[in-house]
Amino acid sequence: MTLIEVARSDNGVTELVLNRPEKLNAFNADMLDEFSRAVERIADDDTTRCVILRGRGRSFSVGYDVQRPADSSASYADAHDTFQDWRRLRRNLERWLAIWDLDKPVIASVHGHCVGGASMLCVCADITLVADDATIAWPSVPLGGGLLSPVSLWLIGMKRARELSYVVGSTLSGTEAAELGWANRAVAAADLAAETAALAGRIARTPASLLRLKKLALNRVMENQGFRTAFLYGAEWDAIAHTVPEHEVMRDKIREVGLKDAIRWFAEGGELSE
Repeated sequence: MTLIEVARSDNGVTELVLNRPEKLNAFNADMLDEFSRAVERIADDDTTRCVILRGRGRSFSVGYDVQRPADSSASYADAHDTFQDWRRLRRNLERWLAIWDLDKPVIASVHGHCVGGASMLCVCADITLVADDATIAWPSVPLGGGLLSPVSLWLIGMKRARELSYVVGSTLSGTEAAELGWANRAVAAADLAAETAALAGRIARTPASLLRLKKLALNRVMENQGFRTAFLYGAEWDAIAHTVPEHEVMRDKIREVGLKDAIRWFAEGGELSE
């Protein structure tokens, strides 16, 4: 099965579709690699002037596949080489930055759940439209640190980013995400696809050369303010977080009882002590 679908239209709009619906579009190693190849193909396609990024099925994406790690050659818990862990994490962040660097505007169209690493992908999109009943979520178990919230604070502000970071399993509704500036606007779930298509169509009427310059101009200002550096710092903080004893305890619990039961165990007061 193709895990990433690319569908081109006659009006200059191309859809990039996350297609692992049975797993709520959780990113495994194969899906990540397909994603990168698809973005490269779109970058070389002169007929595309605007991209819609969306997920098939019930959710946009629940982020990285925790039960089968994004790097299938080594789990977080088994990756005792912190430098290799950092390289893997940074590589995944660079996949999302490929959307930031793509010389065509990208609209993230978010429904259902958008969790963890998937939220970082949306931060890299030019525009985000979200269903008002969508859930933007931080991971429900404490497995990392310093990856999501330092990026989110660019959009939602320092105080709220801190609160969402410190409380495991924090969430924003689609409506809240739009009110805080994480998304451009929230619309009724039934209208999301049509609203996204209409906006993409309007954007695609602008000549590709001008869109390229407009995006570069905006990116340059953000990067001068430190966005790219802050985004990539996440790999360092997360690699460090993966070395703490409590992280190993949580990974062991997931292996022992499965992700859903591990989430329930922690929510009911499970202690991460050795």
